[in-house]
Amino acid sequence: MRRDNPSMSEERDRDSRGKKRILLVDDEQVFLEQLKEALLSSSLDLVIETASDGLEALEKLSVTPQDIVITDIRMPRMDGYTLLKEIQKRYPSTYVVVITAFGSVSGAVEAMKYGASDFLEKPFNMNTLELSLTKIIRQQEILRENIELKGRIPQYAEGLDQIVGANVKMQKLYDQILTAADTNLTVLILGETGTGKELVARSIHSRSDRRSKPFVTINCAAVPENLLESEFFGHEKGAFSGAVTQRIGKFEKAHTGTLFLDEIGDIPIDLQAKILRVLEDGKITRLGSNREIELDFRVICATNRPIQSMIKKELFREDLFYRISVLPIIIPPLRERKDDISLLVNHFIEKHGKKFNSPVKGVSREAMDQLMAYSWPGNVREMENVIQRAMVSCRSERIEHFPDLGKNLHETASATVEEAADGPTIWVDAGEGAGYHAIKQNLIEQFERRYFEHLLKKHRGVIAEAARESGLNYKTFYLKAEKYNLTRKRTRED
Repeated sequence: MRRDNPSMSEERDRDSRGKKRILLVDDEQVFLEQLKEALLSSSLDLVIETASDGLEALEKLSVTPQDIVITDIRMPRMDGYTLLKEIQKRYPSTYVVVITAFGSVSGAVEAMKYGASDFLEKPFNMNTLELSLTKIIRQQEILRENIELKGRIPQYAEGLDQIVGANVKMQKLYDQILTAADTNLTVLILGETGTGKELVARSIHSRSDRRSKPFVTINCAAVPENLLESEFFGHEKGAFSGAVTQRIGKFEKAHTGTLFLDEIGDIPIDLQAKILRVLEDGKITRLGSNREIELDFRVICATNRPIQSMIKKELFREDLFYRISVLPIIIPPLRERKDDISLLVNHFIEKHGKKFNSPVKGVSREAMDQLMAYSWPGNVREMENVIQRAMVSCRSERIEHFPDLGKNLHETASATVEEAADGPTIWVDAGEGAGYHAIKQNLIEQFERRYFEHLLKKHRGVIAEAARESGLNYKTFYLKAEKYNLTRKRTRED
């Protein structure tokens, strides 16, 4: 088999007939040769090289660019996870498929977190691998076509429902959105607060065959636990005390369209089983009724919770995780794509200029340095709020400084929450430029943190007693307390 001269450019280094280059990495020589032979016999047009460990793989990558790397995890000298991270840093356009004989949910999630395109457990069916490679090759072609047509400019991102960025991680995100839109599979969007999980979900829906149908959202963390089941499934008149009229649930409202389950990690464990059954059967039964209703909907889920650790603690069902994460999408936090900050600044100035009748056209070099040095724990949502506040107070064409950068939102917006022990009283004076939803979410989190901290102190750290007083079940209370790191620190009073 001919190998191209490694001194040629990347375009010429790829086979002139359009073959894709694949590097197989495994310390089991017999398996390596068998896999190579099977792939060369497949319907794919491939050029294949092999390496026995991560270090050898990096050496070969430095000589010859590869489209895809298929790597084992457990290898001498350099394991697969380390190789995966190095490839992401050095060769971000190379896709990686992880294979291992020691498969686990946490291993799969970790591989996806580090940027793997797929995770397969040995022994696997060759048809499964071929399908995975076909999907990746198609993703690469879509990405290449979009880059050629639109370039790495903000307008390309704006076409994806205001998701702005030209960083390579964002390029992959756009690609994943387009791929997800072409299917009817369930998507799990993972990302920190403020990264834009709902925007990604809406982008997928707006490019799917269901785009003219309903897009229905439910924030699982915002609905009281005793109302969640009715919110999902609906109820008949008289189904329970207070059910004075019939109510259509979110699943029914999403019929023929898309249902977005935001913060799915906050669903109580007992309700998770019922959600799983609906996803498997496509049928719901309203509360107070015996009639099954068959529905057609697509589900997109999102969470900022560590699902894999929740599974280990039996706070999230493993079978539900597999059902909702057929297509996982991880949104990078802003601190991992700081080269997009200038694009975001321009985008938000343009977006809010007319609304505020602002003269602002840009920011000074000092102000940009300030933005670049900040860690952005609230991600893109926090940046938008920062830019809005600065635009409202700025009277010139340039923002020279961000005096509020790094302050807590409740300080900037003059929002305070009284101690939960006194019966929480919330007062907010929405400062200039602070968005309603951002302040509301911040106040909810302030209240929850103080409320759960107070109860844990009152009951000397005994979760069962604190949960009993709150009216929540043990697992829901534990999840909330864990969210605010209250299970890790001592809250006992002497």
